[in-house]
Amino acid sequence: MVPCVKVKKQDAEALRRKLIEAGAFEPGYVPAKDEKYVFFPVRKASLPLGMKLSLAQKRLLPRKQRFHSVDEALKGKLSPKELEHLTRSFDVIGDIAIVEIPDSLKKKERQVARAVMEVHRQVKTVAKKAGPMEGVFRTRKVKVIAGERRTQTVYKEHGSKMRVDVAKAYFSPRLSFERKRIAGQVKKGEKILALFAGVGPFPLAIARRQPNVEIAAIELNPDAVRLMKENVKLNNFGKTIRPIPGDVHEIVPKRFAGWADRILMPLPKGAHEFLGDAFAAAKPGCIVHFYHFGPVGSSFAEARKLVREAARKAGRKAELTGERVVRPYSPQTEQVAIDFSVQ
Repeated sequence: MVPCVKVKKQDAEALRRKLIEAGAFEPGYVPAKDEKYVFFPVRKASLPLGMKLSLAQKRLLPRKQRFHSVDEALKGKLSPKELEHLTRSFDVIGDIAIVEIPDSLKKKERQVARAVMEVHRQVKTVAKKAGPMEGVFRTRKVKVIAGERRTQTVYKEHGSKMRVDVAKAYFSPRLSFERKRIAGQVKKGEKILALFAGVGPFPLAIARRQPNVEIAAIELNPDAVRLMKENVKLNNFGKTIRPIPGDVHEIVPKRFAGWADRILMPLPKGAHEFLGDAFAAAKPGCIVHFYHFGPVGSSFAEARKLVREAARKAGRKAELTGERVVRPYSPQTEQVAIDFSVQ
């Protein structure tokens, strides 16, 4: 039983503030209420003198402790040595967290997952990476280790909602800034070719910012195409975004030669293999946003060389308009963005 102050509902908020100011409110328990009264847990020794209060004993639920980090939530559950092995960086996509569990913590993966959910209250499912990105669709096997048994969620970004399946289609929330950056450059009336469009995050960001454009979004993965079509409909962009299933190598030469004012190339790895298609699709003055994974310290030089070689083979000229490091990928590898115009 917990000592409480009993107060009528209409007076409850005012009294709660006074109890907090006096240091008499006990935050370790959840207040209770019935049809007429609210019962606030209190520290009797700190109750303000001179206040007429109605005291009672009530069985209250203890309030769950709030943790500010996964490390804090795991103290006492993992040893100091185990905490050293903890991978602290992870993605939250909608209400699903994607974590990496090292082999040394495999037996403690459920404790780690529960700690993630305690810190991030919006997370309903925790899945661990169960393999590398692989295959032509660049998907990764994942295994749900806590929460609801599902891999599909709704992710919100830059005013748009999108359905994502973390097991069936590649998606990275870490490119959110890139999507906003490019959307801010798009001008009215542009024809935009989104290669490797996935579930549609780049087209959605652009259409939200500048709906008076035409976006052709090509994607090979049938699961990603299905989700992209749902996302286009979900956000009412059917007049702006045209999802196109199929292979970039086959579709671009037949349908989009010399068509594009802007081209997006956010393939997780290997986008350079499609630079020839980008040059084929580019109008004079077209802006290409090319993403490349390369060695830290020489990634820009490597990306520039790939662009120059592809331009030479296509008989075109490429003029660099911007470059930036997008994100570290590993201690030895980083992702960079190269923006260039085609002549």
